[in-house]
Amino acid sequence: MPTIQVEETVNVGREALFDVLTDHEKSDRFRGVQSCTLIQEGTHERNGLGAVRRVKLGGPALLDEAIVVFERPEVYEYRIVQSRPFPIKHTLGRVELEALGANRTKVTWTSTFEVSVPVVGKRIGNHAAPQFARLFRSAIHTAAKAALDAAA
Repeated sequence: MPTIQVEETVNVGREALFDVLTDHEKSDRFRGVQSCTLIQEGTHERNGLGAVRRVKLGGPALLDEAIVVFERPEVYEYRIVQSRPFPIKHTLGRVELEALGANRTKVTWTSTFEVSVPVVGKRIGNHAAPQFARLFRSAIHTAAKAALDAAA
């Protein structure tokens, strides 16, 4: 099962960064995401615990992700609960934000998954892992810029 772990430090406050990263309906600002629709609101916050988002990645690729941990502004976790065109067994999607000062945040994004297709699933997963690592890195920096722009 491939595990991706990306660590990036950005010059923006943790709270503002958390807000941008968890604003599901604006996730199309991130490279590789064509659209993101909230198909179920969270229990206490619209984008929080219990929320389900549908992420269209391009072509036929579609993921439904459920928010399973939401501890503002430190961490959120998500699980892929449905996917196409390939079934994905997703055991961890975790984004941790550590404040390193008022305007500096370390982000650790971890994802563990398996493409559940006989014979070629492992090859597909191993091919996808570095691409997703690049997308996670890009999303962190795009979110930081969006948070800074919103504060200006």
